[in-house]
Amino acid sequence: MNIFLIGLPGSGKTTIGRQLATELGFYYLDLDKVLEAKVGRFIEDIWLSGGEKTFRKYEKLVLKEEIPKTGNYIIACGGGVVLDPKNKKYLNGIKFFLDTKVDIITKRLFSEKDTRPLLRDVSLEILEQERFLKYKDFADVIVSNNFDPQTTIKVIINYMKAFIQWKY
Repeated sequence: MNIFLIGLPGSGKTTIGRQLATELGFYYLDLDKVLEAKVGRFIEDIWLSGGEKTFRKYEKLVLKEEIPKTGNYIIACGGGVVLDPKNKKYLNGIKFFLDTKVDIITKRLFSEKDTRPLLRDVSLEILEQERFLKYKDFADVIVSNNFDPQTTIKVIINYMKAFIQWKY
């Protein structure tokens, strides 16, 4: 079963995804890293040369062609995957929205702001306003990630055990 993690930039998708994959013995994929490998360029370069529109085009292509349709994968999606409603059909598996408070994300990203192209132009508060309902629409489950990663991972595993009779 594939598990997709969605949420704002800095919400913990990569951290939770890696640790959850290790805990479950799943494979881990970071959608942005898969995109970079497919295109042969860094996200920042794509963003700076072609803008968000070009980046989103590549993102959709990677979702369609590179992400396994079945298997045991934890996939950390880019924060903007929810901007195109059509992307939802490519997320074949259970989708967890890591709902994280903006002030917590701000602390996490303090040293990374310059390496995230979108955050140079738009505040996290604006992104949250624009995307919150979209995350809720895409998600099968909303999980608070305002705590330590192990707490969030336990919540995800417990959800899977209780609601989908998943054997761990």
